[in-house]
Amino acid sequence: MEIEYARSLSFDSVRALYKSHLQSLELGRNTVTTVLADTFYLWKNEGQDVFWNAITAENFAVVAREELEKALRKNSVGNVEKLINGYLYHLRRFRDFILENNISYSEKDDATAVKDFLLDIECLDPLDEWTSKFNLFDILKISRVEIRHSNMLSWLLNPNENHGLGDSVLRGFIQYVVTSFSDSDVFETLLMDCHDFIIQREWHNIDVLAVSAKEKFVLCIENKIDSGEHSNQLYRYRRQIEESFPDYKKMFIFLSPEGVEPSDTVNWCSMSYENVLTIIENAKKKVKMLPDVQLLVDNYLDIIRRDIVGDEKLARICAEIYAKHQKALDLIFENKPDRASELADIIHAWAEESAAKGLIEYDADKSGKILTRFKTKTMSEILPDAIEAKSGWGTSNFYYYEIKNIDGKELFIQFALSSKNIPDDLRATCERINAVYRAKQQKINWQWRTHFATRHVKIDDDMTDEEIFEQLDKRLEEVKMFEKKLVEKLSER
Repeated sequence: MEIEYARSLSFDSVRALYKSHLQSLELGRNTVTTVLADTFYLWKNEGQDVFWNAITAENFAVVAREELEKALRKNSVGNVEKLINGYLYHLRRFRDFILENNISYSEKDDATAVKDFLLDIECLDPLDEWTSKFNLFDILKISRVEIRHSNMLSWLLNPNENHGLGDSVLRGFIQYVVTSFSDSDVFETLLMDCHDFIIQREWHNIDVLAVSAKEKFVLCIENKIDSGEHSNQLYRYRRQIEESFPDYKKMFIFLSPEGVEPSDTVNWCSMSYENVLTIIENAKKKVKMLPDVQLLVDNYLDIIRRDIVGDEKLARICAEIYAKHQKALDLIFENKPDRASELADIIHAWAEESAAKGLIEYDADKSGKILTRFKTKTMSEILPDAIEAKSGWGTSNFYYYEIKNIDGKELFIQFALSSKNIPDDLRATCERINAVYRAKQQKINWQWRTHFATRHVKIDDDMTDEEIFEQLDKRLEEVKMFEKKLVEKLSER
Protein backbone atom coordinates (compact mmCIF):
# COMPACT_ATOMS: atom_id res chain seq x y z
CA MET A 1 0.00 0.00 0.00
CA GLU A 2 1.28 3.47 -0.78
CA ILE A 3 2.17 5.02 2.55
CA GLU A 4 0.92 8.47 1.55
CA TYR A 5 -2.47 7.02 0.70
CA ALA A 6 -2.61 5.15 4.01
CA ARG A 7 -1.65 8.33 5.88
CA SER A 8 -4.48 10.23 4.21
CA LEU A 9 -7.11 7.88 5.62
CA SER A 10 -9.02 8.59 8.82
CA PHE A 11 -8.48 6.54 11.97
CA ASP A 12 -11.77 4.69 11.44
CA SER A 13 -10.87 3.83 7.84
CA VAL A 14 -7.41 2.51 8.72
CA ARG A 15 -8.76 0.55 11.68
CA ALA A 16 -11.55 -0.97 9.55
CA LEU A 17 -9.06 -1.92 6.84
CA TYR A 18 -6.76 -3.66 9.30
CA LYS A 19 -9.68 -5.25 11.16
CA SER A 20 -10.88 -6.77 7.87
CA HIS A 21 -7.38 -8.18 7.33
CA LEU A 22 -7.24 -9.68 10.84
CA GLN A 23 -10.66 -11.25 10.42
CA SER A 24 -9.52 -12.80 7.15
CA LEU A 25 -6.88 -14.64 9.22
CA GLU A 26 -9.78 -16.24 11.14
CA LEU A 27 -8.64 -14.84 14.48
CA GLY A 28 -11.12 -14.86 17.36
CA ARG A 29 -13.15 -11.73 18.08
CA ASN A 30 -11.41 -11.07 21.40
CA THR A 31 -8.02 -11.55 19.78
CA VAL A 32 -8.88 -9.10 16.99
CA THR A 33 -10.09 -6.56 19.54
CA THR A 34 -6.90 -6.87 21.59
CA VAL A 35 -4.65 -6.63 18.52
CA LEU A 36 -6.45 -3.49 17.32
CA ALA A 37 -6.21 -1.83 20.74
CA ASP A 38 -2.45 -2.52 20.98
CA THR A 39 -1.73 -1.65 17.34
CA PHE A 40 -3.34 1.79 17.51
CA TYR A 41 -2.24 2.64 21.06
CA LEU A 42 0.18 5.30 19.80
CA TRP A 43 -2.41 6.89 17.52
CA LYS A 44 -5.05 7.06 20.25
CA ASN A 45 -2.71 8.37 22.94
CA GLU A 46 -0.09 10.42 21.08
CA GLY A 47 -1.75 11.30 17.80
CA GLN A 48 -1.80 10.40 14.12
CA ASP A 49 1.56 11.95 13.22
CA VAL A 50 3.49 10.17 15.98
CA PHE A 51 1.92 6.87 14.92
CA TRP A 52 2.77 7.24 11.21
CA ASN A 53 6.22 8.67 11.86
CA ALA A 54 7.01 5.55 13.86
CA ILE A 55 5.53 3.23 11.22
CA THR A 56 7.46 4.85 8.36
CA ALA A 57 10.75 5.42 10.19
CA GLU A 58 13.74 3.77 8.52
CA ASN A 59 14.96 2.66 11.95
CA PHE A 60 11.47 1.53 12.90
CA ALA A 61 12.39 -0.56 15.95
CA VAL A 62 14.28 2.30 17.59
CA VAL A 63 11.78 5.07 16.85
CA ALA A 64 8.71 2.97 17.67
CA ARG A 65 10.21 1.80 20.96
CA GLU A 66 11.10 5.37 21.95
CA GLU A 67 7.58 6.65 21.19
CA LEU A 68 5.92 3.72 22.94
CA GLU A 69 8.08 4.21 26.00
CA LYS A 70 7.15 7.90 26.19
CA ALA A 71 3.45 7.13 25.76
CA LEU A 72 3.42 4.28 28.27
CA ARG A 73 5.34 6.22 30.92
CA LYS A 74 2.84 9.03 30.55
CA ASN A 75 -0.32 6.89 30.53
CA SER A 76 0.56 3.83 32.60
CA VAL A 77 2.12 3.05 35.95
CA GLY A 78 2.79 -0.59 35.10
CA ASN A 79 6.06 -2.23 34.09
CA VAL A 80 6.78 -0.18 30.97
CA GLU A 81 9.65 -2.32 29.74
CA LYS A 82 7.45 -5.39 29.95
CA LEU A 83 4.54 -3.70 28.18
CA ILE A 84 6.58 -2.23 25.31
CA ASN A 85 7.42 -5.55 23.67
CA GLY A 86 3.77 -6.51 23.21
CA TYR A 87 2.79 -3.16 21.70
CA LEU A 88 5.90 -3.16 19.49
CA TYR A 89 5.08 -6.63 18.20
CA HIS A 90 1.60 -5.60 17.08
CA LEU A 91 2.87 -2.33 15.63
CA ARG A 92 5.43 -4.25 13.56
CA ARG A 93 2.72 -6.61 12.25
CA PHE A 94 0.65 -3.63 11.14
CA ARG A 95 3.73 -2.07 9.50
CA ASP A 96 4.35 -5.26 7.52
CA PHE A 97 0.70 -5.31 6.45
CA ILE A 98 0.84 -1.70 5.22
CA LEU A 99 4.13 -2.09 3.35
CA GLU A 100 3.32 -5.46 1.78
CA ASN A 101 -0.35 -4.97 0.89
CA ASN A 102 -0.98 -4.20 -2.75
CA ILE A 103 -3.92 -1.82 -2.26
CA SER A 104 -3.09 1.49 -3.87
CA TYR A 105 -4.88 4.80 -4.21
CA SER A 106 -4.33 4.74 -7.94
CA GLU A 107 -5.89 1.31 -8.57
CA LYS A 108 -9.27 2.79 -9.41
CA ASP A 109 -10.25 6.42 -9.95
CA ASP A 110 -12.72 8.01 -7.54
CA ALA A 111 -15.63 8.30 -10.00
CA THR A 112 -15.36 4.65 -11.06
CA ALA A 113 -15.16 3.46 -7.45
CA VAL A 114 -18.33 5.33 -6.48
CA LYS A 115 -20.13 4.25 -9.66
CA ASP A 116 -19.33 0.57 -9.03
CA PHE A 117 -20.58 0.94 -5.46
CA LEU A 118 -23.87 2.52 -6.58
CA LEU A 119 -24.41 -0.22 -9.17
CA ASP A 120 -24.00 -2.75 -6.37
CA ILE A 121 -26.04 -0.82 -3.79
CA GLU A 122 -27.99 -4.01 -2.93
CA CYS A 123 -24.87 -5.10 -1.04
CA LEU A 124 -26.13 -2.86 1.79
CA ASP A 125 -29.41 -4.75 2.16
CA PRO A 126 -28.04 -7.14 4.84
CA LEU A 127 -27.50 -4.08 7.07
CA ASP A 128 -31.25 -3.38 7.27
CA GLU A 129 -31.39 -5.51 10.41
CA TRP A 130 -29.42 -2.78 12.20
CA THR A 131 -30.03 0.43 10.24
CA SER A 132 -33.83 0.24 10.21
CA LYS A 133 -34.07 0.23 14.00
CA PHE A 134 -34.83 3.35 16.02
CA ASN A 135 -32.12 4.08 18.59
CA LEU A 136 -32.23 7.09 20.88
CA PHE A 137 -28.47 7.04 21.40
CA ASP A 138 -27.88 7.34 17.64
CA ILE A 139 -30.20 10.33 17.42
CA LEU A 140 -28.37 12.05 20.28
CA LYS A 141 -25.00 11.06 18.74
CA ILE A 142 -23.69 9.74 22.06
CA SER A 143 -23.12 6.06 21.29
CA ARG A 144 -19.40 6.33 22.12
CA VAL A 145 -19.39 9.34 24.44
CA GLU A 146 -17.74 8.12 27.62
CA ILE A 147 -19.50 10.50 29.99
CA ARG A 148 -22.94 9.42 28.68
CA HIS A 149 -22.12 5.76 29.27
CA SER A 150 -21.06 6.60 32.82
CA ASN A 151 -24.35 8.46 33.33
CA MET A 152 -26.36 5.51 32.01
CA LEU A 153 -24.46 3.03 34.16
CA SER A 154 -24.94 5.23 37.23
CA TRP A 155 -28.69 5.19 36.63
CA LEU A 156 -28.79 1.41 36.19
CA LEU A 157 -26.53 0.82 39.23
CA ASN A 158 -28.76 2.88 41.51
CA PRO A 159 -31.15 0.43 43.29
CA ASN A 160 -33.64 3.21 44.01
CA GLU A 161 -34.00 4.61 40.50
CA ASN A 162 -37.13 4.17 38.37
CA HIS A 163 -35.73 1.60 35.94
CA GLY A 164 -37.44 -1.23 37.83
CA LEU A 165 -34.32 -3.42 37.97
CA GLY A 166 -33.80 -2.86 41.68
CA ASP A 167 -30.31 -3.74 42.86
CA SER A 168 -29.76 -6.46 40.22
CA VAL A 169 -27.23 -4.48 38.15
CA LEU A 170 -25.28 -3.34 41.22
CA ARG A 171 -25.21 -6.89 42.55
CA GLY A 172 -24.06 -8.09 39.14
CA PHE A 173 -21.06 -5.76 39.24
CA ILE A 174 -20.17 -6.81 42.79
CA GLN A 175 -20.58 -10.50 41.98
CA TYR A 176 -18.31 -10.08 38.95
CA VAL A 177 -15.51 -8.70 41.15
CA VAL A 178 -16.04 -11.39 43.78
CA THR A 179 -15.72 -14.15 41.17
CA SER A 180 -12.72 -12.46 39.52
CA PHE A 181 -10.79 -11.78 42.74
CA SER A 182 -10.36 -14.10 45.70
CA ASP A 183 -12.59 -12.79 48.51
CA SER A 184 -12.49 -14.31 52.00
CA ASP A 185 -15.82 -12.61 52.82
CA VAL A 186 -17.60 -13.81 49.70
CA PHE A 187 -20.90 -14.79 51.37
CA GLU A 188 -21.03 -11.65 53.50
CA THR A 189 -20.40 -9.54 50.41
CA LEU A 190 -23.01 -11.26 48.23
CA LEU A 191 -25.70 -11.25 50.93
CA MET A 192 -25.39 -7.62 52.00
CA ASP A 193 -28.32 -5.21 51.64
CA CYS A 194 -27.73 -3.01 48.58
CA HIS A 195 -30.74 -0.70 48.83
CA ASP A 196 -29.02 2.11 50.73
CA PHE A 197 -26.22 2.48 48.17
CA ILE A 198 -25.69 6.03 46.94
CA ILE A 199 -24.33 6.39 43.39
CA GLN A 200 -22.12 9.40 42.70
CA ARG A 201 -20.70 10.74 39.44
CA GLU A 202 -17.30 12.42 39.15
CA TRP A 203 -16.63 12.25 42.89
CA HIS A 204 -13.01 13.53 43.02
CA ASN A 205 -12.96 12.88 39.22
CA ILE A 206 -13.84 9.19 39.70
CA ASP A 207 -16.32 8.19 37.00
CA VAL A 208 -18.76 6.20 39.14
CA LEU A 209 -18.75 5.64 42.89
CA ALA A 210 -21.23 3.39 44.76
CA VAL A 211 -21.18 3.82 48.56
CA SER A 212 -23.12 2.11 51.35
CA ALA A 213 -22.70 3.68 54.80
CA LYS A 214 -24.73 0.88 56.38
CA GLU A 215 -22.67 -1.93 54.91
CA LYS A 216 -19.42 0.09 54.97
CA PHE A 217 -18.78 -0.81 51.36
CA VAL A 218 -17.52 1.24 48.43
CA LEU A 219 -17.36 0.29 44.74
CA CYS A 220 -15.20 2.47 42.48
CA ILE A 221 -15.54 2.29 38.67
CA GLU A 222 -13.16 3.96 36.21
CA ASN A 223 -14.76 3.90 32.75
CA LYS A 224 -12.71 4.12 29.53
CA ILE A 225 -14.26 4.03 26.05
CA ASP A 226 -11.78 5.60 23.60
CA SER A 227 -9.03 6.68 25.98
CA GLY A 228 -6.49 5.03 28.24
CA GLU A 229 -5.05 5.57 31.68
CA HIS A 230 -3.13 8.75 32.30
CA SER A 231 -1.45 10.69 35.11
CA ASN A 232 -1.40 7.71 37.48
CA GLN A 233 -5.20 7.83 37.65
CA LEU A 234 -5.80 4.44 39.22
CA TYR A 235 -3.17 4.95 41.90
CA ARG A 236 -4.51 8.41 42.77
CA TYR A 237 -8.13 7.26 42.86
CA ARG A 238 -7.33 4.28 45.07
CA ARG A 239 -5.41 6.49 47.50
CA GLN A 240 -8.33 8.92 47.60
CA ILE A 241 -10.79 6.09 48.39
CA GLU A 242 -8.50 4.65 51.06
CA GLU A 243 -8.15 8.03 52.74
CA SER A 244 -11.87 8.89 52.54
CA PHE A 245 -13.24 5.44 53.45
CA PRO A 246 -10.58 3.87 55.72
CA ASP A 247 -12.89 1.34 57.42
CA TYR A 248 -14.88 0.33 54.33
CA LYS A 249 -14.59 -2.79 52.21
CA LYS A 250 -13.39 -1.59 48.81
CA MET A 251 -13.73 -2.83 45.25
CA PHE A 252 -12.12 -1.22 42.19
CA ILE A 253 -13.25 -1.86 38.59
CA PHE A 254 -11.37 -0.74 35.47
CA LEU A 255 -14.03 -0.84 32.74
CA SER A 256 -13.13 -0.73 29.03
CA PRO A 257 -14.61 -2.06 25.76
CA GLU A 258 -12.18 -4.99 25.57
CA GLY A 259 -11.53 -5.48 29.30
CA VAL A 260 -7.88 -4.43 29.04
CA GLU A 261 -5.64 -5.02 32.02
CA PRO A 262 -5.24 -2.02 34.35
CA SER A 263 -1.79 -0.84 35.37
CA ASP A 264 -2.56 -1.94 38.95
CA THR A 265 -3.76 -5.54 38.63
CA VAL A 266 -3.43 -6.18 42.35
CA ASN A 267 -6.18 -3.77 43.39
CA TRP A 268 -8.17 -3.07 40.21
CA CYS A 269 -10.36 -5.66 38.50
CA SER A 270 -10.49 -5.60 34.71
CA MET A 271 -14.02 -5.60 33.26
CA SER A 272 -15.28 -5.45 29.67
CA TYR A 273 -18.50 -4.10 28.19
CA GLU A 274 -19.31 -7.67 27.23
CA ASN A 275 -19.57 -8.32 30.97
CA VAL A 276 -21.78 -5.24 31.38
CA LEU A 277 -24.01 -6.52 28.59
CA THR A 278 -24.43 -9.88 30.34
CA ILE A 279 -25.16 -8.29 33.72
CA ILE A 280 -27.88 -5.98 32.36
CA GLU A 281 -29.49 -8.70 30.24
CA ASN A 282 -29.62 -11.04 33.24
CA ALA A 283 -31.15 -8.27 35.35
CA LYS A 284 -33.85 -7.71 32.68
CA LYS A 285 -34.92 -11.35 32.78
CA LYS A 286 -35.96 -11.05 36.42
CA VAL A 287 -38.52 -8.24 36.04
CA LYS A 288 -41.23 -6.89 33.76
CA MET A 289 -40.19 -3.37 32.82
CA LEU A 290 -42.36 -0.44 31.84
CA PRO A 291 -42.47 -0.02 28.01
CA ASP A 292 -40.65 3.33 27.93
CA VAL A 293 -37.96 2.11 30.32
CA GLN A 294 -37.51 -1.11 28.38
CA LEU A 295 -37.11 0.85 25.13
CA LEU A 296 -34.34 2.94 26.68
CA VAL A 297 -32.51 -0.04 28.17
CA ASP A 298 -32.87 -2.08 24.96
CA ASN A 299 -31.50 0.86 22.94
CA TYR A 300 -28.56 1.01 25.31
CA LEU A 301 -27.86 -2.71 25.00
CA ASP A 302 -28.05 -2.42 21.20
CA ILE A 303 -25.42 0.31 21.02
CA ILE A 304 -23.15 -1.65 23.39
CA ARG A 305 -23.39 -4.65 21.08
CA ARG A 306 -22.93 -2.62 17.92
CA ASP A 307 -20.52 0.20 18.83
CA ILE A 308 -18.65 -0.94 21.94
CA VAL A 309 -18.43 -4.73 22.09
CA GLY A 310 -18.98 -5.46 18.42
CA ASP A 311 -21.70 -7.57 16.87
CA GLU A 312 -19.96 -10.53 15.16
CA LYS A 313 -22.58 -10.85 12.42
CA LEU A 314 -22.56 -7.11 11.77
CA ALA A 315 -18.75 -7.03 11.76
CA ARG A 316 -18.59 -9.86 9.23
CA ILE A 317 -21.13 -8.21 6.89
CA CYS A 318 -19.39 -4.83 7.14
CA ALA A 319 -15.98 -6.40 6.51
CA GLU A 320 -17.31 -8.10 3.35
CA ILE A 321 -18.88 -4.87 2.04
CA TYR A 322 -15.75 -2.84 2.89
CA ALA A 323 -13.42 -5.33 1.20
CA LYS A 324 -15.56 -5.16 -1.96
CA HIS A 325 -15.98 -1.36 -2.09
CA GLN A 326 -13.10 -0.07 0.03
CA LYS A 327 -12.23 2.99 -2.01
CA ALA A 328 -15.80 4.20 -2.50
CA LEU A 329 -16.55 3.80 1.21
CA ASP A 330 -13.33 5.61 2.17
CA LEU A 331 -14.35 8.47 -0.11
CA ILE A 332 -17.84 8.61 1.38
CA PHE A 333 -16.48 8.53 4.91
CA GLU A 334 -13.85 11.14 4.13
CA ASN A 335 -16.48 13.52 2.76
CA LYS A 336 -19.22 13.04 5.35
CA PRO A 337 -20.28 16.25 7.12
CA ASP A 338 -18.40 16.65 10.39
CA ARG A 339 -16.02 19.00 12.14
CA ALA A 340 -13.22 18.09 9.74
CA SER A 341 -15.48 18.81 6.76
CA GLU A 342 -16.35 22.23 8.15
CA LEU A 343 -12.66 23.10 8.52
CA ALA A 344 -11.94 21.70 5.03
CA ASP A 345 -14.53 24.08 3.55
CA ILE A 346 -12.81 27.02 5.24
CA ILE A 347 -9.37 25.87 4.04
CA HIS A 348 -10.65 25.48 0.47
CA ALA A 349 -12.19 28.96 0.59
CA TRP A 350 -8.85 30.36 1.79
CA ALA A 351 -7.03 28.50 -1.01
CA GLU A 352 -9.41 29.88 -3.64
CA GLU A 353 -8.98 33.41 -2.31
CA SER A 354 -5.19 33.08 -2.14
CA ALA A 355 -5.12 31.72 -5.68
CA ALA A 356 -7.21 34.66 -6.88
CA LYS A 357 -4.63 36.98 -5.34
CA GLY A 358 -1.83 35.14 -7.19
CA LEU A 359 -0.22 33.89 -3.97
CA ILE A 360 -0.60 30.18 -4.72
CA GLU A 361 -1.79 27.82 -7.46
CA TYR A 362 -4.65 25.88 -5.86
CA ASP A 363 -5.41 22.40 -7.22
CA ALA A 364 -9.04 21.76 -6.24
CA ASP A 365 -9.13 18.46 -8.15
CA LYS A 366 -6.41 17.02 -5.91
CA SER A 367 -7.82 18.40 -2.68
CA GLY A 368 -10.20 16.80 -0.23
CA LYS A 369 -11.24 16.87 3.39
CA ILE A 370 -7.88 15.86 4.83
CA LEU A 371 -5.40 17.34 2.36
CA THR A 372 -5.69 20.60 0.42
CA ARG A 373 -2.98 20.85 -2.23
CA PHE A 374 -1.39 23.84 -3.91
CA LYS A 375 1.79 24.93 -5.71
CA THR A 376 3.80 28.14 -5.67
CA LYS A 377 5.65 30.06 -8.34
CA THR A 378 9.01 29.72 -6.57
CA MET A 379 8.81 25.97 -6.03
CA SER A 380 7.57 25.38 -9.57
CA GLU A 381 10.73 27.10 -10.81
CA ILE A 382 12.83 24.75 -8.66
CA LEU A 383 10.78 21.67 -9.63
CA PRO A 384 9.10 22.40 -13.00
CA ASP A 385 6.42 20.16 -14.45
CA ALA A 386 7.42 17.17 -16.58
CA ILE A 387 4.78 17.02 -19.28
CA GLU A 388 5.53 13.47 -20.44
CA ALA A 389 5.50 11.86 -16.96
CA LYS A 390 2.81 11.30 -14.34
CA SER A 391 3.62 11.55 -10.65
CA GLY A 392 2.09 9.52 -7.83
CA TRP A 393 -0.77 12.03 -7.86
CA GLY A 394 -1.33 11.40 -11.56
CA THR A 395 -0.09 14.90 -12.39
CA SER A 396 2.80 16.39 -14.36
CA ASN A 397 4.08 18.08 -11.18
CA PHE A 398 6.09 16.09 -8.67
CA TYR A 399 5.55 18.23 -5.62
CA TYR A 400 2.69 19.75 -3.68
CA TYR A 401 2.25 21.84 -0.61
CA GLU A 402 -0.43 20.10 1.44
CA ILE A 403 -2.55 21.74 4.10
CA LYS A 404 -3.26 18.87 6.46
CA ASN A 405 -6.57 18.91 8.31
CA ILE A 406 -6.36 16.78 11.47
CA ASP A 407 -9.92 15.91 12.49
CA GLY A 408 -10.96 19.56 12.24
CA LYS A 409 -8.97 20.29 15.38
CA GLU A 410 -5.55 21.14 13.98
CA LEU A 411 -3.83 22.08 10.73
CA PHE A 412 -0.39 22.63 9.25
CA ILE A 413 1.26 22.84 5.81
CA GLN A 414 3.82 20.30 4.60
CA PHE A 415 5.99 20.11 1.49
CA ALA A 416 5.61 16.70 -0.20
CA LEU A 417 7.47 15.04 -3.09
CA SER A 418 6.53 12.07 -5.29
CA SER A 419 9.16 9.98 -7.07
CA LYS A 420 6.84 7.87 -9.21
CA ASN A 421 7.91 8.20 -12.90
CA ILE A 422 10.10 11.17 -11.96
CA PRO A 423 12.63 12.22 -14.65
CA ASP A 424 16.31 11.98 -13.76
CA ASP A 425 16.90 15.74 -13.69
CA LEU A 426 14.04 16.29 -11.23
CA ARG A 427 15.19 13.37 -9.09
CA ALA A 428 18.62 15.00 -8.91
CA THR A 429 16.97 18.24 -7.74
CA CYS A 430 15.03 16.28 -5.12
CA GLU A 431 18.30 14.86 -3.79
CA ARG A 432 19.75 18.36 -3.63
CA ILE A 433 16.71 19.47 -1.63
CA ASN A 434 17.18 16.44 0.63
CA ALA A 435 20.78 17.45 1.26
CA VAL A 436 19.55 20.84 2.49
CA TYR A 437 16.32 19.85 4.21
CA ARG A 438 16.72 16.20 5.11
CA ALA A 439 13.50 14.13 5.02
CA LYS A 440 12.69 11.69 7.80
CA GLN A 441 12.42 8.88 5.27
CA GLN A 442 15.79 8.11 3.74
CA LYS A 443 15.06 5.01 1.68
CA ILE A 444 16.90 4.72 -1.64
CA ASN A 445 13.73 3.67 -3.47
CA TRP A 446 11.48 6.23 -1.82
CA GLN A 447 8.02 6.94 -3.21
CA TRP A 448 6.98 9.88 -1.03
CA ARG A 449 8.94 12.37 1.04
CA THR A 450 8.16 15.41 3.17
CA HIS A 451 11.03 17.86 3.74
CA PHE A 452 9.33 20.71 5.52
CA ALA A 453 6.30 21.41 7.69
CA THR A 454 5.01 24.58 9.26
CA ARG A 455 4.03 24.96 12.88
CA HIS A 456 0.76 23.29 13.83
CA VAL A 457 -2.31 25.44 14.52
CA LYS A 458 -4.91 24.35 17.08
CA ILE A 459 -8.44 25.07 15.85
CA ASP A 460 -10.81 25.99 18.67
CA ASP A 461 -14.56 25.63 18.34
CA ASP A 462 -15.07 29.37 18.74
CA MET A 463 -12.54 30.44 16.07
CA THR A 464 -14.11 32.45 13.25
CA ASP A 465 -13.40 31.90 9.55
CA GLU A 466 -11.42 35.15 9.54
CA GLU A 467 -9.20 33.94 12.38
CA ILE A 468 -8.52 30.67 10.59
CA PHE A 469 -7.72 32.63 7.41
CA GLU A 470 -5.21 34.69 9.44
CA GLN A 471 -3.55 31.52 10.74
CA LEU A 472 -3.30 30.13 7.21
CA ASP A 473 -1.76 33.40 6.05
CA LYS A 474 0.88 33.04 8.74
CA ARG A 475 1.60 29.46 7.71
CA LEU A 476 1.97 30.63 4.10
CA GLU A 477 4.55 33.15 5.32
CA GLU A 478 6.46 30.21 6.83
CA VAL A 479 6.32 28.52 3.42
CA LYS A 480 7.77 31.62 1.79
CA MET A 481 10.59 31.74 4.35
CA PHE A 482 11.30 28.06 3.69
CA GLU A 483 11.49 28.71 -0.05
CA LYS A 484 13.73 31.74 0.41
CA LYS A 485 16.21 29.76 2.50
CA LEU A 486 16.02 26.81 0.13
CA VAL A 487 16.83 29.00 -2.89
CA GLU A 488 19.78 30.55 -1.03
CA LYS A 489 21.19 27.19 0.05
CA LEU A 490 20.72 25.54 -3.34
CA SER A 491 22.58 28.43 -4.99
CA GLU A 492 25.48 27.88 -2.62
CA ARG A 493 25.89 24.22 -3.54
